[in-house]
Amino acid sequence: MYGLPAGSDGQVPGAVKIGAHHRGPVTTGDDRDGIIRQAARDRASDFVRDQLPGLDPAPVGEVTCLYTSTGNEDFILDRYGLFVVCSPCSGHGAKFAPLTGEIAADLACCGASPERRFTLAAHRG
Repeated sequence: MYGLPAGSDGQVPGAVKIGAHHRGPVTTGDDRDGIIRQAARDRASDFVRDQLPGLDPAPVGEVTCLYTSTGNEDFILDRYGLFVVCSPCSGHGAKFAPLTGEIAADLACCGASPERRFTLAAHRG
């Protein structure tokens, strides 16, 4: 579970986005019904109640989402010749935007990838 300022997808000004990150089989929007299950709602409310005191655990807006990720869930942050390859992966990567931006800027200035696990080579089968 995670919580962060909702931003433009929060639908309610000042809301906090609470979400669950699930690793699982590849899926698409066509594979999902978009229905919020009561068990998921309860997990989110329990998380708020237990971890975010002072925040009302009752949902003010609900939506499901999908985002891209690599097979091992690591980002791709590397150089390929003159090109910087930066794939922090959709929604998951947004949570790390300041850090991935800093790394991408360093790579653009001829820096090295921060760790081997983020290189293109690490993601090739």
